[in-house]
Amino acid sequence: MGDVLKQSDQLFDTYKFRESYELLLKQSDRSYETLWRLARVIYSLTRELVDDASKSKQLETFIFEGFDYAKRALELQPDRSAANKYYAIFLAEKSGIEGLKERVLQLSTILKHLRRATELDASDSFAWFVLGRFYHKLAGLPWFQKKLIHTFTPDVPDATFEDALQCFEKAETVHPNFFPLNHLMLGETYIALKNVAKARHFLELAANQTSPRTADDLEARKTAQALLKKL
Repeated sequence: MGDVLKQSDQLFDTYKFRESYELLLKQSDRSYETLWRLARVIYSLTRELVDDASKSKQLETFIFEGFDYAKRALELQPDRSAANKYYAIFLAEKSGIEGLKERVLQLSTILKHLRRATELDASDSFAWFVLGRFYHKLAGLPWFQKKLIHTFTPDVPDATFEDALQCFEKAETVHPNFFPLNHLMLGETYIALKNVAKARHFLELAANQTSPRTADDLEARKTAQALLKKL
């Protein structure tokens, strides 16, 4: 089984997500190591579908499948960073499908597991990125939506753009230049904080990628280019 996991990791690391997924899916073993990898690769597959309306049903199927694997991984190893991270990611995606009220009700659980993921592995740059994006989305909500959230989930703190910035900066410190979307989010956060010079620096990093390899890379480049024109 170790050889299969190693091969699946190699496929994943070379952006061959479908091949990695199919290899893992063939295995009868459903140990923690297989389950969290299935959640990871399914998340990458969903990112390739998210902007294609014709594939919305396939996207939804993947989200529920990924949630199932992440939930089972968390049940087996509740103190592992990857289990908490992917459970939070897929809970957010699944609750988004199930409606606004369900998404709001799950916010505190999502935040709890994202924080736990960074506590268990402070070197996980992607976990810091996802936590930062969570704070960024909350900080950018209009006041009436924030009021609605606190009506249903009073234990969700008031997030700020400074909270988001700390997470994105931590991700960059742990693993510099690891993810163009992190550069994009740093740029967007600095725009919110009225620091145009720093925003421009990170947006240029995202916009000037020489070889984008994933849907997220392409999204980061396109969005950063559009934002730079407005600065």
